[in-house]
Amino acid sequence: IFFFFSSRRRHTRFLPVSWARRCVQETVLKEVRGKDRIAVFEDQSTKQTTEEKFDLLHAVPPMHAPEVIRKSPLANEQGYIDVDQFTMQSKKYPNVWAVGDCTNIPTSKTAAAIFSQTPFLLRYMMSIVNNTETPQKKYDGYTGCPVFIGDNKLMLCEFLFNAQPTETFGDQTIPKKSFYYLKRYFFPFAYFQLMPRGLWQGRSFLINPAA
Repeated sequence: IFFFFSSRRRHTRFLPVSWARRCVQETVLKEVRGKDRIAVFEDQSTKQTTEEKFDLLHAVPPMHAPEVIRKSPLANEQGYIDVDQFTMQSKKYPNVWAVGDCTNIPTSKTAAAIFSQTPFLLRYMMSIVNNTETPQKKYDGYTGCPVFIGDNKLMLCEFLFNAQPTETFGDQTIPKKSFYYLKRYFFPFAYFQLMPRGLWQGRSFLINPAA
């Protein structure tokens, strides 16, 4: 949460919502007592633990690349494929490229990021394969993370490198129903119908952002 709202403008708008929804921030899930439906969290600043009752618990484990990557020469010290953040080309092996969650590109690991990275990867890769001029445009770190607020509303949070906000559909500090319907109906269509056919390039829709 704090990464996405490192922008003061968004952070100040999100805090009242987060407290109203009883969001637990800057904590780590340490224990789950399934029978009692209690989750135990540890505050990262004070190391104190708190207990929260739940009806449904959705827990996401810490992310890491697959073992085949972590233990390979492709990986850096953190276990991700070490690539140039602008071109997706391996820093160790010039004939290797990578996009998405398995890389150390300094942006959030989301589908939006992968869709935006792919056109750049293809352009740079093909320029080397075909021995043509190196493309001038570079990946800018674009990523997006819709944050559900409730009441069929969400905040459509988009960022570039260094958590620099970028807004495709206007002011994103206000939860909107239009953003919810975009996420609920259009994005699945784009993911499953357009993307497999090479017709979805993230927020650029059918326009190749690396062109």
